[in-house]
Amino acid sequence: MQRSLPLILGVLFAALVLISQTLFVVRQTDQAIVLRFGEYVRVLNAPGTNEPGLYFKMPFVDSVVTYDRRNMGLTLEGQPIVASDQEQLRVDAIVRWQITDPRRFYQSALTEDGGASRLETFTEAAMRRALGGATSNEIISGRRAELMQNIEADLNASAATELGVRVVDVRIRQADLPDATRERVYERMRSERAQVAGRLRAEGEREAAIIRATAQQESERLRGEGEGERARIFAGAYGRDPEFAAFYRSMRAYDYALDEGTPIVVSPDSDFFRYMQRRTGR
Repeated sequence: MQRSLPLILGVLFAALVLISQTLFVVRQTDQAIVLRFGEYVRVLNAPGTNEPGLYFKMPFVDSVVTYDRRNMGLTLEGQPIVASDQEQLRVDAIVRWQITDPRRFYQSALTEDGGASRLETFTEAAMRRALGGATSNEIISGRRAELMQNIEADLNASAATELGVRVVDVRIRQADLPDATRERVYERMRSERAQVAGRLRAEGEREAAIIRATAQQESERLRGEGEGERARIFAGAYGRDPEFAAFYRSMRAYDYALDEGTPIVVSPDSDFFRYMQRRTGR
């Protein structure tokens, strides 16, 4: 019995090795490709399928390479970009991507780290193409959403074919000017805003002048019409009662000519005060 114990242990160990080389598990979050002598055989649990579980392979002949089937992240920091207005920017971006063709990914990148490195190269080129045609103001704020969509479309057109991946989303996290040029660009932006404000102010003043001139013309017209109507009424009143009209005109003259407390020296028989001298005003 003691002599057979090593043999039994050896058989058990060999059986365990054989089992480990024959069975493998594909988790829900993974996808796998089976290789036979380094050549592709099959893929398991790729995106769009539901094939997790326990699988068999030929021992010592087949090998299994697993990749994450979920979305993965790639961060690019401080990428130098020259905008169309020749301003240099430092851009931080985030790329969300997924392996959709494990066979092609294995052939072109081999590992997830290798794929991320190649995707980073593709992203840098796509960012230069998309952002190089936009001004610094558009990259910083004006067209950022549109530019991110352009980068995503560019990557899916190139990286999908080359790497067997799908770019899910691209986000420009930050786009800023280098310290050496930031103040100069901000000063130019302030000057441009001042010019726009001055133009709008001048347009407003011109519109105000037109409105005031139009209002004055309308006021003069209405005043003229009022004076004409007043003259017509007075003319009619003069025709009906000339004595009353003369009296009213004298009272109006007193009202305009004499302020309270104003001394005035005139001849007692002046025609100006005839209504104060004689009751009839004659």
